[in-house]
Amino acid sequence: MAPESAITEPRLIPTDIEDSSSSSSTSSDEFPEERPPRQLSAHPSLRMSHSTKDIELRAGAPVAFDGNIRKASRWLHSVKAYFTVNAAVYSTDEKKVVTALAYMTEGTASSWSDTFYQVCEGRTAKYGTWADFEKEFREMFIPADASIVALNKIQKLKQLGRSLTSYVAEFHSLVAVANVKESHVLIHMFNLGLNDDLVRAVHLMGEIPTNFDKYITAVTKIDSNINRGKTTIALTNANQYRNYRPQPKKKDDDAMDVDRLDEEERADCMAKGLCFICKKRGHRANSCPDKKKKKVPVRQEKIEEEDDETENRRLAEDF
Repeated sequence: MAPESAITEPRLIPTDIEDSSSSSSTSSDEFPEERPPRQLSAHPSLRMSHSTKDIELRAGAPVAFDGNIRKASRWLHSVKAYFTVNAAVYSTDEKKVVTALAYMTEGTASSWSDTFYQVCEGRTAKYGTWADFEKEFREMFIPADASIVALNKIQKLKQLGRSLTSYVAEFHSLVAVANVKESHVLIHMFNLGLNDDLVRAVHLMGEIPTNFDKYITAVTKIDSNINRGKTTIALTNANQYRNYRPQPKKKDDDAMDVDRLDEEERADCMAKGLCFICKKRGHRANSCPDKKKKKVPVRQEKIEEEDDETENRRLAEDF
């Protein structure tokens, strides 16, 4: 019979600690046998999930739309581009429509989205397809005459002195509003405003692309090659100019150097009535008999004529 002290209220004993008071212990109990380690469970916040969750890229997220008609087309394209980048996240039409409505929080766009929500409540397919949403959005915020205005602007669009990148960007923005998608039409309209040298270079290609995106790529490559060639020519000309050293002109021994007649000599000849060339009286330098023997530069003749006029004025004043 167990002692009275052993009949007490049971206490909780960890399963991995052996009961030393057990009467059925054997000689092997003197040395506790090895037990497997405890299985520790990680905190729920630290547990790794085997399921991979799609990460949404927030770069380029659309801005809030206020219903401005001028910004409607650009906003719609930014939303569609955002859905394309995050295609794994926005994989259904419902996600796309709800997300687009969430950005329509200001101005007339806010009231339109509220009305859209109310209409969706009575539908079987609650939010409908993305195509239906885009159609209703265009009818409200992108009127039909906007495409006509965009087409008129495309016809007047010219590249002129600006870069090809700037011309392509404006062309794309107008085409998005005009809603033109046929490649052959886009190529024709694009060439209307393109600079003539690029158009000629494109026609010299062996095979002209019929797809508009590939056509833009080909034109961009040609434009880059042309600009690279212009840069090379400019650098070559600059180097030639930098290395240019003007050669001194050969001096004619028979020509009279005007600089040798300083102001005192010229004044002395004028006072004595001497010729600037032969230093004799009775004639002037323009009628000097030695003029044919000694070549007088044109610059000296002009100086002599001016001196003659000065002397004539002086004689007239003395008279």
